[in-house]
Amino acid sequence: MLGNIIVINRGDTTDLGVKVLDAGETVYFLTPEDTLYFGLMDPHQPFEFALVKKKLTSKDMSSTGGFVFKLKSSDTIDLMPGVYYYAVKLHRVSKELKIDEVITVIDKTKFIIND
Repeated sequence: MLGNIIVINRGDTTDLGVKVLDAGETVYFLTPEDTLYFGLMDPHQPFEFALVKKKLTSKDMSSTGGFVFKLKSSDTIDLMPGVYYYAVKLHRVSKELKIDEVITVIDKTKFIIND
């Protein structure tokens, strides 16, 4: 990975490590109501139309606040080699604080699939 750009061979497995930082640049620990999403998209396609979607919750968080999105071989084996884009978004929910918001953790970034 170079500057968050991911390059893999089609059909390979890979792990994408992510930490969510708050405005003060400290690690944000997800609450049980929060959800972290990964989406792999064609160029010029919105996140909602992602070809590959992954979802993690606070149960998937390490003790240091890190997450790992695991891409399996089956996630990319049927995709043509080329340039795609990925993004990671946090859906933050707190009923007591009346928070229901979506925050982009990693903006659209290149994801290159080689043959």
